[in-house]
Amino acid sequence: DNAYDPDVSAKQIWIDKTVINDSICLTFTDNGNGMTAEKLHKMLSFGFSEKSVMNGRVPVGLYGNGFKSGSMRLGKDAIVFTKNGETMSVGLLSQTFLEATKAEHVMVPIVTFNNQHILSTISESKNSLKAILTHSLFSTEEKLLAELDAIIGKKGTRIIIWNLRREKNEKTEFDFDKDKYDIRIPEDLDETGKRGYKKQERLDQIVPESDYSLRAYCSILYLKPTMQIILRGQKVKTQLVSKSLAFIEHDIYRPKFLNAKTVRITFGFNCRNKDHYGIMMYHKNRLIKAYERVGCQLKANNMGVGVVGIIECNFLKPTHNKQDFDYTNEYRLTIAALGEKLNDYWNEMKRKRNEEYPLALPVEEIQKQPDQTWVQCDACLKWRKLPDGIEHLPEKWYCSLNPDPQFRNCNVPEEPEDDDLIHPTYEKIYKKNVLNMLSNVFLNLCWLRNGCGGMLPHILSLFQNHGKFGTNDLTVLEQCNTQFNILLLSLKRRTPSCVTPVSSKITRLSDKTFNSHDDDEDVIILEESSTPKPSASDSDVAVVKPECIALNQEEMQQENRDVGEPCVAATSQSKIEQLNSATQTEVLNLVVKKEEAEDEMDIPVPNAEVETKQHNVDVSETSVDLGNELKNQLQVLNKEKEMYQNKCEVLTKQVETLEQRILEMNNKYIKKEMCHQSTETIFSSEESVHGKSLAEVTVLYEQALEEIAKLKEQCNTMENLKTECSKCAAGDNKSEVDEIAGHLDDVFRQLDKCSIERDRYKSEIELLEVEKNQIACQCEELKAEIAQLKASIPQAVAHATDSTTSNVEESVNFSDGESLKLRSLRVNVGQLLATIMPDLDLQQVNYDVDVVDEILGQVVEQMHEISST
Repeated sequence: DNAYDPDVSAKQIWIDKTVINDSICLTFTDNGNGMTAEKLHKMLSFGFSEKSVMNGRVPVGLYGNGFKSGSMRLGKDAIVFTKNGETMSVGLLSQTFLEATKAEHVMVPIVTFNNQHILSTISESKNSLKAILTHSLFSTEEKLLAELDAIIGKKGTRIIIWNLRREKNEKTEFDFDKDKYDIRIPEDLDETGKRGYKKQERLDQIVPESDYSLRAYCSILYLKPTMQIILRGQKVKTQLVSKSLAFIEHDIYRPKFLNAKTVRITFGFNCRNKDHYGIMMYHKNRLIKAYERVGCQLKANNMGVGVVGIIECNFLKPTHNKQDFDYTNEYRLTIAALGEKLNDYWNEMKRKRNEEYPLALPVEEIQKQPDQTWVQCDACLKWRKLPDGIEHLPEKWYCSLNPDPQFRNCNVPEEPEDDDLIHPTYEKIYKKNVLNMLSNVFLNLCWLRNGCGGMLPHILSLFQNHGKFGTNDLTVLEQCNTQFNILLLSLKRRTPSCVTPVSSKITRLSDKTFNSHDDDEDVIILEESSTPKPSASDSDVAVVKPECIALNQEEMQQENRDVGEPCVAATSQSKIEQLNSATQTEVLNLVVKKEEAEDEMDIPVPNAEVETKQHNVDVSETSVDLGNELKNQLQVLNKEKEMYQNKCEVLTKQVETLEQRILEMNNKYIKKEMCHQSTETIFSSEESVHGKSLAEVTVLYEQALEEIAKLKEQCNTMENLKTECSKCAAGDNKSEVDEIAGHLDDVFRQLDKCSIERDRYKSEIELLEVEKNQIACQCEELKAEIAQLKASIPQAVAHATDSTTSNVEESVNFSDGESLKLRSLRVNVGQLLATIMPDLDLQQVNYDVDVVDEILGQVVEQMHEISST
């Protein structure tokens, strides 16, 4: 984090494990701006933090204790080497040093060198240097300077931690051997003897690799990485987490404690592993909590699987170790809001998938690819978006390789992002359907409350088996709404005059509640006098006159006799409440409707204060009687239901026997040939059918309905089989696709090999062409030399012939004393021949004999042959 912060702005940081003086050490080296001696002292002291925003980058550091607490958690001793281009400093933070010197306060020895490796002249520097050389891994000043030189460039910082914490078995806390390019937390043995690693909060989850692998953790450590991390000699492939998901959608969170500021939330599906899902919570670009499950993901119902949410919570306060947030009211509200928004995204994705591909695999099971491909330039560390279809990238990628010419230069800034998001990027149709269903349920509840009074608690108890109202399960709400409608129809049919309409105030409240688009605000329930909060002591009680009770009894008797008459008695309804000056502000005015055969008129009832205590007692007694009567009616209905079920069973048995008889008769008549008797039998059977009574036809109709129901069940089973077959086919197709992909991979590998060989052959051809050009130049030079030799040969031959003829004449005319001239002539001819024949050794030639003459003759003959050709 210190290397990433804007006051350092390191491009790379190297994390490695090494051994110094037989001691295992952790090393951290960056190429940032380095520190002065004063800044190093503040870094090694507690509680100093002077970080600020620079060039739009917000620092991660907050408290000024991260390095001290982190390094001392890893090991007992740490030494810091840093240089800023002008000076070089070394500081020691050592528990071993403090224990050896029995120091009462934390002492931090610091020494400073200039660029010429000369120690500072301060008197304290010698004592600090002596303490560092005595209690560190470096016993000489030359070794300290060698570590400073190990920092690449003129600026940077190098930290070495040793005396690492060990377990009871004397092994280090970290596993350096399982992966030579990683630092891991070793696995634990569980109760079954299997090895694994699990945090306390992930005991019932599949543990993501980032929980125990430093390489995997560093790949998602920053929301937008701007620094390369090289772990044990190999670069970490950092991810642009918010861009590496599938089916990406954006939502907004507008908490009230932020004064209407919006916070962006990104949702999508994990393309690497669907078992790693939850909310990635960042703070100032730095990961705090990974894969935090919220909403429907907390339930063991396979909902929300694979969904990853990403949010930057700069408004929350992280703990000192940056592994969690303080458990404040803002944090609780944020987690609750994230759960609701994740449920909205999940439900909407499921709805879209079911509408587009009703028989396909669930959305969490299909193989997914990221919506976009982003890659980081190894030179400028900017992130670039690539076109779709690019899968294989080189180990080192640069902006010059970008197919998009607009972003093919490192000097071009990154693509801007739309930070001012006001509305979600997708329409929450599923949520609207749920709210509409809730609105219907709410209106039905209001009708029951106003129309049936004391029956409301009993009616609500009928729906306790269907879950809570307000759930996001649309099927449960549909069942509740259906049963409400059935109950309301029966109540309206039984007591049409005992119902008052829903007030307009309640209707307006429901519209405002369920049709509001600003669903991101914190919900606050307002209580008014028109909708008082029900309690155990103060419940809704219906005031029903004895005439209404008698009427209900008469109606029950009339229904048993299948005779119905309209209700002519008047009923009234009011609410008896204990008024409280702090909560109740108005008294309801109720209206009693009087129904007569000819006319209707509204009679206003005075305020509830007119009711006497005796009347209240009568009301309570009548409400109890009404409840008992309803219970009795329910019991009667249950008995009737059982009786009808028994009758149905008897009738079904009779139908089965009739079907068997019909089959036997059909088989009997099929065996016979067509004759007059069989036709008469058939006609008689048809006449018997037409002569059946209305009850028998009703039984046959019910039978047909039952058969239709059975056929529907068979259709459902066939559809289930069809879906399973489609799943199997999809699996087969997947295997075929995998085989085709394997073949394509082999073909691509062969193409790569062919391209490599083609490039090699091209390079060889270029070399051969260069050699060819060189040889051609040499040939031209040789041709020029041969032409010169041809031009010089006739002159040499003429001179030689003249000399020989003159020598012959002189030899004839002169005496033996003149043979010396012949010898000298042969010497001159030998020298001339040496220019033509470089291999001729003149020292071995005898000039007293005619050897030179023979050689000259051979040369002349060759010259004549060359000239003739």
